[in-house]
Amino acid sequence: MYKIAQHLAWLSIWRRKTRSLMVIMMIALSLSGLLGLQGLYDGMILHLINTTIRSDSGEISLYNKAYRLNKTLEYRLTHVSNYIEAFSEIEAIEAYSVRLEKEGLIATAHKSLGAVLKGISLENEQHFGGLDAFITQGEYSFGEKDQKALIGAALAKKLNLNIGSRVIFTAQDATGEINAISFRISGILKTGNPTIDDHAVFVSMEKMSKFLNVYQSATQIALRVKDTQSLPTVQKELQKRFPDIDVLRWDELYPLLIQMQEWMTIFNLASYAIVFVVAALGIFGVMLVSVLERMREFSIMLAIGTPYKTVRNQIIMEASFLGFIGYMAGALGGWIFLLYMSTAGVDMRAFEAGLELYGYSAVMYANMHIYYFFQAFFAVFFATLLSVIWPLRKLKKIKPIQVIQGKML
Repeated sequence: MYKIAQHLAWLSIWRRKTRSLMVIMMIALSLSGLLGLQGLYDGMILHLINTTIRSDSGEISLYNKAYRLNKTLEYRLTHVSNYIEAFSEIEAIEAYSVRLEKEGLIATAHKSLGAVLKGISLENEQHFGGLDAFITQGEYSFGEKDQKALIGAALAKKLNLNIGSRVIFTAQDATGEINAISFRISGILKTGNPTIDDHAVFVSMEKMSKFLNVYQSATQIALRVKDTQSLPTVQKELQKRFPDIDVLRWDELYPLLIQMQEWMTIFNLASYAIVFVVAALGIFGVMLVSVLERMREFSIMLAIGTPYKTVRNQIIMEASFLGFIGYMAGALGGWIFLLYMSTAGVDMRAFEAGLELYGYSAVMYANMHIYYFFQAFFAVFFATLLSVIWPLRKLKKIKPIQVIQGKML
């Protein structure tokens, strides 16, 4: 009996091919678009997080407890070698970067702006987050005598700097004296992190320490861990070893990124709700019209002794076939869409200036996860079940003999 109902359901949906195909296309197109947008938005947020971790915070950052509120050299980390020795004893730590930074004034012959001078080790930064990959002009080098610097692309643009341009940076050192340092630009980097691109100038740690009259000191030590699952364990271990400093995860330093992830989750849920409604309304319309058109047919089936359960199963299967075919077509279209966007990317260079303000890349790449397709399947599945409730209620209330005699519909 089940096979008969299945066969009848399959034949029934093709009685009105155009109508059935329209519903299938409606589900497929809306689902493909939803999957593509979900992957693209996830890719954008993940890009922001990865860029921030690689270029700045790592998975964990260490600060003096007072430094983030009052960025003076008084609140710096000292005896850096003690921290490095501890890192070597924690197997889960993959890389570290010791940074010494100071806010000041960067000036050319024509213009001056506020900026942040950062002392780093190029080798450590390369191992830490691949900083060399962000170089867009020049070379990843401080020169033979550490007389050169790397500068963020947006800051270089504001100051109209090119490779080889000379700039002067002025800041207050640890003794309270105003010092100035001169260097030439060896490379321009573009990380996608506005705090780096808009404000940062990188010089060697040795030159920076000498400039600020501090040694064995850092304002930030950033860490990368081998496995993100071990992040809470590493954080607790470091807090235990260094109770007098702040040991903060990236999501504690950048809560806005977590908020953006949550907003994207809400957006995705709203999008699925739209697909749910579109699929439900589409199938509901088709099934309601189909049931009303065939009320006499169903009445005859019921009158000759066909169990209501069989008729009900046939109608549910008709709706399921429409939903499933629509889902399969939509999933295939979405997969192709995501595959293209995750490999070739979406070129948004026309809006590059606006996107850079928020740290987005001009070429966006989508993410693709299997759970996208599971979520879409359940949205269509429940929409399908919901869409047949009303047509079945109409069918349940009919009196077959009267319908056959044409006395009521």
